[in-house]
Amino acid sequence: MDYLWIIEIDIFCITVLSIVLYSLCKNYDRQTRQRCYIKAIITGLITFAAEINSALIDGKVFAEPRIANYLTNSVYFISSVLMGYYWLCYVEVALDSKAIKQRNMILLAKLPVVLAVLGVIASYFNGFFFYIDENNVYQRGKFVILHTVLCHSYTIVTTVHAFIKSVKCKVYLKSVEYRILSMFLLFPLSIGIIQILFPFVPTVSVGITLAFLYVYIDLQNLLISVDTLSGLNNRNQLLRYLGSRLKNSPQENRLYVFMLDVNKFKKINDVHGHIEGDAALVRCSNALKLANRNTNHFIGRYGGDEFIMIADLQDDAEAELLCDRIRQALRGICIEDKVVYDLSFSFGYAPYKKEMKTIQSFIAAADQKLYEAKKARDARL
Repeated sequence: MDYLWIIEIDIFCITVLSIVLYSLCKNYDRQTRQRCYIKAIITGLITFAAEINSALIDGKVFAEPRIANYLTNSVYFISSVLMGYYWLCYVEVALDSKAIKQRNMILLAKLPVVLAVLGVIASYFNGFFFYIDENNVYQRGKFVILHTVLCHSYTIVTTVHAFIKSVKCKVYLKSVEYRILSMFLLFPLSIGIIQILFPFVPTVSVGITLAFLYVYIDLQNLLISVDTLSGLNNRNQLLRYLGSRLKNSPQENRLYVFMLDVNKFKKINDVHGHIEGDAALVRCSNALKLANRNTNHFIGRYGGDEFIMIADLQDDAEAELLCDRIRQALRGICIEDKVVYDLSFSFGYAPYKKEMKTIQSFIAAADQKLYEAKKARDARL
């Protein structure tokens, strides 16, 4: 067997994961979710390092004693299951799962790790997962498949849970995030089939590395689409979303675009300061989230004090009801926060017409209605 090839592949995987880990630690925000992701990567690095050391021993590069070979493989079998456990914690926190916070569920989640430890101990006596032969070379045990099941039990559970949440979630950005998380299993599972056919080819490490890299890159790209102050979609995400909707030829008079503007926002900034101005924008974005929490409407910050919504509605009457819900949500937030100034929206909305050939023409129709609404409001004051 070419042990050098195994070592080279694992070194490459360690290098890639180390770069991801460095990027994460550089922007470390100490949230529980990120801590779990970092722990999952670290246990992955330990797993690959143990695999390298095992290849060095089996390949007679280092004449380490038999007990060292046993310990190296023990670390591999335990850390690989631990990696799955931390990935489970990461995904469940990302999904805002209540189950992971319950004591009984936490104990159940740790069960595969406990079984892995017991299996490793048993391997020393009867070769349960593996054994080291008389030539000091690793050999598979009769129940090594159980270890594979323990590892994949975590990724299978998280994949199913994340996919179900992505389908049920009404919030566009969250739905995309959950769908990304549900793709993790695809890489180690598909590439792992090769290792089942060729046991001494370390393709699983490549699959795991690609999975971590895919999730990291896609989630970073998703963050680029988020407005940092409000937590809503930004203009780039709006253009992508609305572009895809118009490309699919939406039904006329059913797809609505809303433009919302904060009334007298410049006065809020001038009188109360820019920090309070930012707080006002956050309250407005929270009102939009609250009013749309049980819908699949697209909501975003268009720029400055302007917000935008895309919604599938029956008619203008339903559009007016949506505007009223937003007004009530913002009024409730202002009362709760004891806001001393007037904080309100002006609305403009327009349904899709076939003559609207571009995104700009669709948005412009709503923007024109917003201009008319603000003009009428100013005339009343």
